[in-house]
Amino acid sequence: MKKMHVCFTLVVALMFGISVSANAQGKYGKDSAECVSHLNFYKDYLKQGNINEAATQWRGALKYCPPTASQNFYIDGRKIYKSLISKNAGNAQLKQSLVDTVMLIHKKRMASFPKSKKNSLENIAYDMIAYYSASAPEKVLAAIEDVVAFTGPKTKVALLVSYMDNAAEMFKKNNLEGEKVLKAYTEYSAIIDGQLKVNPSDANKEARAAFENAFITSGVATCDNLIAVFTPRYEAEPTNVEVVKPIVSLLGGDSVCVNSELFLKAVTSLHQLEPSHTSSYFLYKLHASKGNVDEALKFMEEAIASEESDNMKDAELLFELAAYNFKNGNHAKAVSAARSAVEKDAAFGGKANLLIANIWAGQRCTANDMDNRAKYWVAVDYLNKAKAADDSLAEEANKLIATYRNYFPKTEDAFMYDLTDGKPYSISCGGLNATTTVRTIK
Repeated sequence: MKKMHVCFTLVVALMFGISVSANAQGKYGKDSAECVSHLNFYKDYLKQGNINEAATQWRGALKYCPPTASQNFYIDGRKIYKSLISKNAGNAQLKQSLVDTVMLIHKKRMASFPKSKKNSLENIAYDMIAYYSASAPEKVLAAIEDVVAFTGPKTKVALLVSYMDNAAEMFKKNNLEGEKVLKAYTEYSAIIDGQLKVNPSDANKEARAAFENAFITSGVATCDNLIAVFTPRYEAEPTNVEVVKPIVSLLGGDSVCVNSELFLKAVTSLHQLEPSHTSSYFLYKLHASKGNVDEALKFMEEAIASEESDNMKDAELLFELAAYNFKNGNHAKAVSAARSAVEKDAAFGGKANLLIANIWAGQRCTANDMDNRAKYWVAVDYLNKAKAADDSLAEEANKLIATYRNYFPKTEDAFMYDLTDGKPYSISCGGLNATTTVRTIK
C-alpha cells in the first residue's frame, strides 16, 4: 500500500510539474525515445489486462511525454486507474487516492486538449456520480452544473436524472434548500422536454419519468411549490402532452392540488390530447369536488366504458359511482350502479348490498304507512345479503338489522292491510322497486 501511495504522489507531482516548454521539443518531447517506449508498453499491458504493469508504464509516459503528446494517453489513464479503484475497493484510503488521480487525469486532459472539454466535463460528472454520490453528493451536483453550463440544452439526460437523484437525497437530509431543488427541476425539465421533442425515444421517456419520480419523492413537491413551478410551463405549452402529463401526474397525487385551477386545466387539456381511462377519472373527481354533478357523472361513465380498465377496476368505479349518486339523491341510479359493481366483481357483494340497504332505509315512501314500514323489510333483506357475502360486515349489518326491526309494523297493524308474517309484499318507492316478505313485531 505504501508503494501505491508513493506512485500516487508521483503522478500528482508529474501532472503539475511537467514544463509547458516540452511542447517546443516536438510531439514526444526531448526524451522522445523514453516517451514512445512507455506509451507502447503501457498500451500492450493494457491490452493484455495486466493493469498493474500498465499503470507503471503509464506513469513512465507521464514522466517523459509532453502533456499534449496523446489525448488517448489520458483516456487510457482513466481506464487504468478506474480498474485499480475496482481492485482496491476494500481499502478506503488507497481508493480515495486513486479516485483523486482519476479527477486529476480529467483536468489535465481538459487543459491539454481544450477542444475535448465537453467530453472531459461529462466524464468528470460520471465519475463523480460513481465515486461521490454517497460521500459527497454536493460534488456531484457541482460537476453536473459545470456540464450544464457548458453544454446547455444538449446536456445528456442521464446526468440530469442523476442530479435530481442526488439533490433529492440531500434535501431529505436537510443538506440542500428546497428552492435550489425547485430551480433545478424547472431548468432541467425544460432541457429534457426539449430533447424529447427532438428524440421521443423510450429511453428519453423513461429518463423523464425517473427525473419526475426523484423530484416527487424528494418531499419538496408541496402543492404550492408545484403550482408555482408548473403554471408558467403549462401556460407556455398547454397543448404539449409531454408537458401536460407530468403536471397531471404530480398534482393528481395531492388532495389539495386536485382542487386547484391548474389541475383542472391540465387534466382537461390531457383529456383532449389523449383521452384515457385515467383522464376521464380525474375529470370525474374534479367536477365532483366542484359540485358539477352532471359533468362528473359523464366523465365517470367514460372511465367505466374505457377499454383500458378491467372488471375489477370497473367494479371499484361502479361502487364509487353508486356512493356518489346516493350522496346526490340519485337513489335509483345508485342502486343500479351498486348492482352492476357486483356483476363485475362478486367481491363487492358485501359493500354493495350494505349500501343498497341504507338507500332503502332512507327512502321516503308516500303511498301509505305500510310502505313506510315495508322499506325496512327490504333494507334487512339486503343487510342479510351483505353479511352473507362478506363476513367482515356481519357486526355492522347485525346492528343495523336490530335497529331497522324496531320499525317493523305490529301484527295488528299489518292485519289491517290483510298482511301476515311470511306473505310476499311488493313495494314501489322513490323510483325503487322490490318484492320482500312481511315481518311483524309480535
